[in-house]
Amino acid sequence: MFHFRFDLEDGVDEACTSVQDAHEHRVDTASPPQQTDEPFSEIDPDSLLKALPTRISYSFLSIPSSDDHSPDPKIARRDLFDARFQLISEGTTDDSDPAGQVAGFTSALEYIDNPSDLVPFVYEGGLKTWECSIDLASCLKRDGHAANAKGRRVLELGCGTAIPTLCVLQELFSSPPTGDTETHIHLQDYNVSVLQLVTMPNVLLSWYMSPAANAYRTSDAHTSEAEHVDSELLITPQLLDAFRASLRVHRVHLRFFSGAWDSFDIQRTGGPYHLVLTSETIYHTNTLPSLVRVLLDACTGGHAYLCLVAGKTVYFGVGSGIAEFVRCVESTVDERGSSGQVETIWEKATGVSRKVMRLRWA
Repeated sequence: MFHFRFDLEDGVDEACTSVQDAHEHRVDTASPPQQTDEPFSEIDPDSLLKALPTRISYSFLSIPSSDDHSPDPKIARRDLFDARFQLISEGTTDDSDPAGQVAGFTSALEYIDNPSDLVPFVYEGGLKTWECSIDLASCLKRDGHAANAKGRRVLELGCGTAIPTLCVLQELFSSPPTGDTETHIHLQDYNVSVLQLVTMPNVLLSWYMSPAANAYRTSDAHTSEAEHVDSELLITPQLLDAFRASLRVHRVHLRFFSGAWDSFDIQRTGGPYHLVLTSETIYHTNTLPSLVRVLLDACTGGHAYLCLVAGKTVYFGVGSGIAEFVRCVESTVDERGSSGQVETIWEKATGVSRKVMRLRWA
């Protein structure tokens, strides 16, 4: 079965080694302590940075390229086993801990060895990197959307390890800063603990591996770090200061949101977006209406927008898939009364069928 298990070697959908494995999600239907969705909330980026451990282990993920003559671009992301270790070592921390630990560890730790993909109202699978996020990242690279995101407002819903957004950040941090052009990168996941354990570490790694961090990597503060290991990043005050300074220089504004889509308020995030991304979020019919509503709200306004959704054709064991999602989009109308439209821009028909789709309301 298709599990969100933490006892596997880190990788991309390690359990997806066969068509049968990749066709079914297993859901824990046991009642969690409180049958209520997490409310919409904004998480201070500094609180996420302060909650990082003293070092993180990372590896590189290849993003398939359509250019057969060029090597596939690689993205650094935190190792799953490293996040698991932090979750175990800090999972007993009280949510009101004065040291500033981010809430949510206790509930995540409680279900760490539960043999299920999803635990309703508790965990939505964001700690692992799933196939469709790589599909979406590949499309962003291939079609130039990642490179064109400078000066735009970007939102990724259900971000998890945030692979598509990391492609955008890789482009931003690889180009020189230009004047007063501001780029807004907003990341949302159901679980605060996911934002802390994988999303923010991956954003930090994206910067560290880029030309924007050259000055820090060649500085005395970096070269004097004891026991520096290529596959580990030491989290020091100097590194975090350099990261914050680089964000200011490149005029990149990061915001993080948690909670259910039912209460997600686009107005509180500053209004509509130019680029809206989501992957592996269409697996449950109960959440499709709220997801589509947020996508519509994020695209409604004066911006010329691009909305991309990646997902599997069928999510056995969960009850949804692309057909259900398309029906929901087409039955949702904007403020002008226009119905949603779905266009497939990439498709994998063999094995586990997957698509990247573009949404429009026109």
